[in-house]
Amino acid sequence: LEETANMKGLIEQLLFLARGDNDSMPLQMETFDLSEIGEEVLRETRMIDSAHEYEARFTGALVTADKGLVKQALRILTDNAIKYTNAGGRIVLAVSAAGQESMVTVQDEGIGIPPEAVPLIFERFFRTDSSRARSTGGAGLGLSIAKWIAERHGGRMEVLSRQDLGTRITLALPRAPQPAEGLAGELETKA
Repeated sequence: LEETANMKGLIEQLLFLARGDNDSMPLQMETFDLSEIGEEVLRETRMIDSAHEYEARFTGALVTADKGLVKQALRILTDNAIKYTNAGGRIVLAVSAAGQESMVTVQDEGIGIPPEAVPLIFERFFRTDSSRARSTGGAGLGLSIAKWIAERHGGRMEVLSRQDLGTRITLALPRAPQPAEGLAGELETKA
């Protein structure tokens, strides 16, 4: 039964990537605050995982994106933090905006990623030796899906990791104009 569930997950991830590669996945774009998605994922995660401590650091950060895909990317980052952080460890979800970007970050106190592996973690099917040694499951597709989501929205992924200290992964998306900014732009255009 467990193997069947694993295979189902693998097939769904492969289909997702195939649709993305064929550009046959239309985006349902809307403007929203990344904090909304952060709060949803944090609430859902706390319900299914009581083994870790969670901290939220949310400030307003508007994006125009596919809400479902952004939520999927954040779930992938959160699931990885859970897999590689020992029970009792702290996981921080943060949302912020800086310059032209709105960012959602997941930081853990996990096993970290070897420096030589960091450039490879977004490649399909890549798993570090330490993640293979643990019974974490997965096929090494989650981060490649998250990267695809970021790039499809004109965004990027950023990774900072230290072995035995933890990992911080940020999904950065183009920042949507703030309501006042949009209004100012409209007034300037009409003037």
